[in-house]
Amino acid sequence: MTTQNPIARGEHAKRLLEDELLNEAFEEVERDIFDEWKKTSSVQHTERAELFHTLKGLERLKGRLQAILDDALVAKSRS
Repeated sequence: MTTQNPIARGEHAKRLLEDELLNEAFEEVERDIFDEWKKTSSVQHTERAELFHTLKGLERLKGRLQAILDDALVAKSRS
């Protein structure tokens, strides 16, 4: 847990969420995951599960950044 100002953290999260290179990387990773998934057969449960968890991790990262931004918006509205 960090003691950094929630508004400053939110501004940083906003910059990351709007960063063109980072978003491009997210999109490429997601596309790579789907491409790998398409190459698996329906009986490759372990491989498909690993790809699913990788995708969920990417979604979780994006969601966490959005939550930091949302927290900052709330803090800003209260100040």
